[in-house]
Amino acid sequence: APDTTAPAAPTDITVSDDGATVTGKAEAGSTVAIKDAEGNTIGSATAGSNGTFSVTLTTAQTNGETLTVTATDAAKNTSAATTTSAPNTTAPAAPTDVTVSDDGATVTGKAEAGSTVTIKDADGNTLGSATAGSDGTFSVTLTTAQTNGETLTLTATDAVGNTSAAATITAPDTTAPAA
Repeated sequence: APDTTAPAAPTDITVSDDGATVTGKAEAGSTVAIKDAEGNTIGSATAGSNGTFSVTLTTAQTNGETLTVTATDAAKNTSAATTTSAPNTTAPAAPTDVTVSDDGATVTGKAEAGSTVTIKDADGNTLGSATAGSDGTFSVTLTTAQTNGETLTLTATDAVGNTSAAATITAPDTTAPAA
């Protein structure tokens, strides 16, 4: 009779810290395929006689991507998918399109969606922070308005603590000099 039984879903899936290799267990001799969230195959290998496999990915996955792993036997029966997440070691990009309101009280711009944008003064004191929305926009109300041409530094930090390079902006200078 023909083999119509799909292999069991792969188990013990691990993505290496550098995001370049996926290892685990699957039916011996099956072809293990790793796919990205869009369904593109980004690596495959054959499980050994003991069922272990190691797949080197075409591109390292280091930004918390969801990966699916399937095993296909010689009769072309494909297992259910096992999902795993790649490590997130990629810092967000620095905030962009940054502006300071004319009254120096609010800073707006764009950053990685869900990241925490922190604004500091030249001495490293935090003046405010906010979470970038799903569209990446943020608006931070500063604890103290900045109206004397101060240099402000902005960073974006993702959910796992990766922090962007700093972006800087100069606050408006609307403070009259002392008489």
